[in-house]
Amino acid sequence: MRSKKSGYYTPEQRKAHRERPAGGRRRAVMTITDLVMVVVSVAAAVALLAALLAKVIDPRTTTLFAFAGLVYQLIYIANVATMLWWVVRWRRWFVLSLAMVLLGYSNISLFYRSDMKSRQPEVERSKEDLVVASFNVASFNDPNKDDELSAKDIIAKWVGEEGVQLICLQESYFHTKEILNSFKEQCGRMNYSLFISSIPEKRNNDSGGGFTILSAYPIVRHGIADEDESNINAVWADVKIGRDTLRVVNAHLQSTGIDNEERSQTLTAQIIDDTLAKAKLSKVAHKMMDNYRKRAIEADNVAQVVSSSPYPVVVCGDFNDPPVSYTYRTIRAGRLLDSFVEGGRGTDFTFKGLYNLFRIDYILPDEEHFDIKEYGSFDLGCSDHKAVRARLLFRSND
Repeated sequence: MRSKKSGYYTPEQRKAHRERPAGGRRRAVMTITDLVMVVVSVAAAVALLAALLAKVIDPRTTTLFAFAGLVYQLIYIANVATMLWWVVRWRRWFVLSLAMVLLGYSNISLFYRSDMKSRQPEVERSKEDLVVASFNVASFNDPNKDDELSAKDIIAKWVGEEGVQLICLQESYFHTKEILNSFKEQCGRMNYSLFISSIPEKRNNDSGGGFTILSAYPIVRHGIADEDESNINAVWADVKIGRDTLRVVNAHLQSTGIDNEERSQTLTAQIIDDTLAKAKLSKVAHKMMDNYRKRAIEADNVAQVVSSSPYPVVVCGDFNDPPVSYTYRTIRAGRLLDSFVEGGRGTDFTFKGLYNLFRIDYILPDEEHFDIKEYGSFDLGCSDHKAVRARLLFRSND
């Protein structure tokens, strides 16, 4: 509207005229952004539901949910982010995101434990504690290690410093029985040992690559927990502790099958510009799908060993699956405790690759017979995994 006196806009009218289209553009941008966030919110909610189902849907039926469970924490963070967006925008979509955040909250303890304990006195250590450790040693040959000490020296020193009384090693390689005995002596009070090759036809050999259990207590019997035509996936040993017997299961379940070259080619930002990306990703995905199915079978077999054991059980090992997975849920089966969940602090990862996202190495003691006093993971610099250690209180049947 022009001024009647001059026929021109007044300064106030000119200012309003300039701001009107700018305000309209901002509203349009926010409207489009909100629409995009609606899509993101729905997608994040669906992905979280799929991840939650990863624990209960057998990968032999479909592996779709297993892939979602693999990145559970990232999906959960996405739902938290969308919830905060709708809080700021004050839109009803906030209800959807809030519902998903609350629905998935129960699994957060699998990835994060409050660090408030750090302000409390240290856990009192006792001679009655049972210190258990598990470590995928990658054949004692980490290509990234530049220390003068050998991997065996480093591990033996750590075992002594931590007072470990029982340790399960996966991917442990010994050229001869004498080398195994020498390593056992290096570890101090580990007077008893069991080695079983991961190759079935070599199960009675004292050399090669496979499973090792070192114990400060007598090993009275042992066996194969899970075996297929080409590979042994878990072994067990009965350990005599005073008048009690403890069954220890050492598991190394089917790996993802992704080698270092495939990781470097497919799991980086450069894959977007790669013309062969689709073929490479498809190859990796199919390999992972096959191995999800294999791990499901192996998890069922390990769970059977646990459920049928006449003794208290501790399951140790590299499951090659995160906590939100069929493998993890099946093996725990409501009977076993997770040492990290009960005794850990902050966040934890045990595989030193793929952006340090994954906790796949576990110590799971029998809930009925153990209390978990303390848990820790340790980067010893001689494997692509971290060693995990738990201090347990063994409630004797005496």
